[in-house]
Amino acid sequence: MTSCTSSNTPVSPDFREFLAGMPKAELHLHLRGAMPPGFFSYLLEKYPPKLVLGDVPKRFLDIFNRYDNIRPFLKSPTAVPIQTLFKYCSFDQFLATYLFTSYFFRTAADFRNLIKAVRSELTSQNIVYAEITVSLIEYLNQGITMEELTLALDETADEPGVEVMWIADLVRNTGPLKTLETLDRLLACCPRRLVGITLGGNEHQFPPAQFESLYARAREEGLHLSVHAGEALGPLSVWDALEILKVERVGHGIRAVEDPTLITHLAEHKIPLEICPTSNIQTQVCRDYESHPLPSLHAAGVPISLNTDDPTFFHTTLVDECLHACTMGIDESDIVAILAGGFQHAFIPKDRKAIFLQQLKNYCGQHNFSN
Repeated sequence: MTSCTSSNTPVSPDFREFLAGMPKAELHLHLRGAMPPGFFSYLLEKYPPKLVLGDVPKRFLDIFNRYDNIRPFLKSPTAVPIQTLFKYCSFDQFLATYLFTSYFFRTAADFRNLIKAVRSELTSQNIVYAEITVSLIEYLNQGITMEELTLALDETADEPGVEVMWIADLVRNTGPLKTLETLDRLLACCPRRLVGITLGGNEHQFPPAQFESLYARAREEGLHLSVHAGEALGPLSVWDALEILKVERVGHGIRAVEDPTLITHLAEHKIPLEICPTSNIQTQVCRDYESHPLPSLHAAGVPISLNTDDPTFFHTTLVDECLHACTMGIDESDIVAILAGGFQHAFIPKDRKAIFLQQLKNYCGQHNFSN
């Protein structure tokens, strides 16, 4: 995890600065995973853990007490640097930390302020377009209503800065029937910028094929389709996502590299993968950046976007992901082409894509960079 993984990035400061100023897009970004650490510090002050965690199941409290990054925040949270929380050396420890943070979003105002904080952070990084994944069930479980959640999504949609569209993660761990029920509740509220659905969660227990009815329903409603697949499970999970769920993009999908026929299919049918290198290493899907399949997938012609997934928890930014890709052997012009893919593969009309791509072209021209 973060404290146990490192990567050298022998990239010129000029290219780093060039990337930082470039207009960029993110297509695989979880809302709570992107919250600025300072915002969570604010929540810890607002909600003393002893009170918030009073009704948490004992088995979860035992898990929280097991890990030395979480334990101090159970007693005196304001006395501990917030960065301490986001340090872990195993995937289970990361999952426990992610779960711990979920209990501190208690009201619709907390949710709305989270969106604003994430939007501000993205804007500061010159991310001009983002499809942000929101796991609504996490907030519903804290007593916030679907009506309150969708109102917050709508109220923040037209604020200046990054243009945001929403992708609902219906959370596969709740099972096929519950995900369909959550989708129906969401559709009844009809958020204006809901653009698609995905499924995160435990791919082993809840593989894509179980959710055929859910995806058929979303397709009927005109929603775009993505799914987390080919991360914990192998190529068969990606095949099922394509052939049964009929997704347009695949979240992660890196284990497609294990099946040459699948790689050819993705390339020939121009099906994009939402690749998140640091996430794949932190969750132990890949050993390190040097062994990550990104270069092989790119060389095979598979459409790709680079993304951060849970940037606060994984200590990364989109620029960092680009620099890591450079260390994998992808040259600077290809990095820019991959970033253009963030706009090209977005779930927005062609005319909106064209505007963003022109912005990117203008930026490269101003900096005498051609790809």
